[in-house]
Formats: sequence, structure tokens, C-alpha cells
Amino acid sequence: MTVVPVLTMPGGDITHPVPDLTGYITEGQIVLSADVQASGVYPPIDGLASLSRLMRKGAGAGRTRDDHLDLAAQLLASLARSRQVRELAELVGPAALSPADRSYVGFADAFERTLVAQGRGEKRGLTETLDRAWAVALTLPEQELTMLPAAMIAAHRDAAKVGSVDDAGQ
Repeated sequence: MTVVPVLTMPGGDITHPVPDLTGYITEGQIVLSADVQASGVYPPIDGLASLSRLMRKGAGAGRTRDDHLDLAAQLLASLARSRQVRELAELVGPAALSPADRSYVGFADAFERTLVAQGRGEKRGLTETLDRAWAVALTLPEQELTMLPAAMIAAHRDAAKVGSVDDAGQ
């Protein structure tokens, strides 16, 4: 049996003890965001606020794909950086951002539109999800992908180039 408890708090306060403790009981939580919903992304999942305490035990080589854990760590670190960059852009303006910082703004948009967004009737498997995650990660300059092995990056960049050549020929 699978149980999906749903908890809502006034004002969306996930720091309140009830949602905080619920996350420990359920070993994780998916947090929905009004800001993500306002941007038109469905389901409006907040990737940084959501968590899974069991992922390390159920993902990776021999369980999912060997790139799964490294890729997830890179995406979360990059998402955190993108939030910092967006806050900085509000203070100094987007024109004052470095090229690397601007790439994080694009990354955050790609994360929501390519990886999180899913049609109500869309069924997406793990392989497609991880492939989309790579497409999102590869929107960043390679020097920003510090949590991924160089060989893994190269393999996925090469696969992305082959896919784009195949798509262009159709």
C-alpha cells in the first residue's frame, strides 16, 4: 500500500513543526510552491524545499543509473546557486550579472520548464527524466558542473550532440 499524506499550512509555512516533523515520519516530502505555480509550471514542485531521505539507498549504480546520484547532487547545488543569482539580480539588475551568473538564471528556467513541468496526463519514466535532467545540467558552462565527473559530462554532451543532429535531419 502506498500512502501519500497531504499537509497544508496557513501561508505555506513549511518551517512550522507539523510539516517539519511530518517529513521525518514520511522520510521525505514534496513541497509545492505558489511561486512555481504562478510561473505556469505544473506540478508546481519546489525542488530545493523537497527532500528524500531514502534516495541514497534506492538510487545509483545497480539500482537506477550510475549517473543518478551525482546528477541529482549537481542539479540541487545549481538550483541553490540559481536562487542566489536571482536574488542578486533583483538588487543589482540582470545586466550586472556575469555570464556565468546569467547561465544560472537560464538553468533555473530550464529546470522548471524541462524537468519539473509535466502534462497532467503525461507519463514519464526514470530514463527520460534523467535524460531531461542532463539536458538541464548541460545548459550550464562545463566549468560550473563541478559535481560531475568529466568523463560523464563528455559522454552526455556527445549524446546530446548526436540527438540534436538526428533531430535536425528529421
